[in-house]
Amino acid sequence: MDAPSPLSKLLSSVQAAVTARRVQVPVTPMHSDPDALSEQVSQALLGQEVTVVDAHDPWRRIRTPDGYEGWVAQETLALPAEGWDGPQAEIEDLWVNLRGRPDSRLAPLAYVPIGTRLPIQGGCEGWVELLLPDGRHGWVESHRVIEVEREPLRPAHASAICRTARRFLGVPYLWGGCSPAGLDCSGFVQLVMRLHGIHLLRDADVQSTQGESIDPAGSLRPADLVFFSRDPSQAGPDDPGRITHVGMMVSSHRFIHALGSRNVRINSLNEGEWRPRLQRARRFL
Repeated sequence: MDAPSPLSKLLSSVQAAVTARRVQVPVTPMHSDPDALSEQVSQALLGQEVTVVDAHDPWRRIRTPDGYEGWVAQETLALPAEGWDGPQAEIEDLWVNLRGRPDSRLAPLAYVPIGTRLPIQGGCEGWVELLLPDGRHGWVESHRVIEVEREPLRPAHASAICRTARRFLGVPYLWGGCSPAGLDCSGFVQLVMRLHGIHLLRDADVQSTQGESIDPAGSLRPADLVFFSRDPSQAGPDDPGRITHVGMMVSSHRFIHALGSRNVRINSLNEGEWRPRLQRARRFL
């Protein structure tokens, strides 16, 4: 196969620049169709670089870093701001308030969720100045962020991952949710693992193909992921064994998960419905 010509490389880079955008709002819903009343399939978060793959004004179909696609409102996206390269800080609290200057008495300029990475523009005692995708500058207390100097920022071991997972206890369930404002089952484990440098795909069925396969009836460890089929009372004829739910083990028999219509909670595999529905388990550590 011939190597790409300089012209084709240039055209590819230009095309990438044209279609690259950054999310400029804390959370933007990704819809199945260019319609605000269509299903929310996922979410894109502040500062994420996304690729525009289609347009239907005033909507844009985007692809997020995990390869997921959906329609978002055009005004939630911005061209990459100048000065985006350079040292960055990652938000450590579930949510932080960015302010127009380093003064905690000011109303928030923006709300920013955990895991968001923004370029560092400066700082003063106890505060860090960050660049937003729309070009504005915001200030946050320095203890609420981690400077990105290495990867992963947080240790990739079971006890640390489970501590992070427990921070989300009580967060409400939201179909397609990927942020502390609301999470679905796969969005929850994806977010927790990403905070520890482990990158999962978006949906439970494809997550169940990642990592090392282990016997779900065997000895499970904290931070193992467990995958479930639909409740038999709700399953259709084509559903047996199909993965519809995921959780994370926090002990040998207890797991944490975002449960539909409820919230992030801990249950036991020995409780009525869960053991019969357990189909797969995967290990990442």
